[in-house]
Amino acid sequence: MQATERLLTLQEVAEFLKCSRGHVRNLIATGKLRAIDIALGPRHEWRVPENRLEGFMLAHTEAG
Repeated sequence: MQATERLLTLQEVAEFLKCSRGHVRNLIATGKLRAIDIALGPRHEWRVPENRLEGFMLAHTEAG
């Protein structure tokens, strides 16, 4: 990850993928979408680097 790379919230990822935040959490929990936990406490506060979302999209796009 580059220092200037944008980190997306779960809400932003959900809106982009047109799904729920819960589904995005499930993708992270199952390792299908890589994310960074920025929380300092026991609760997770996930951010998805923009390039990880792009990679996820490439990996899950059907070739026409």
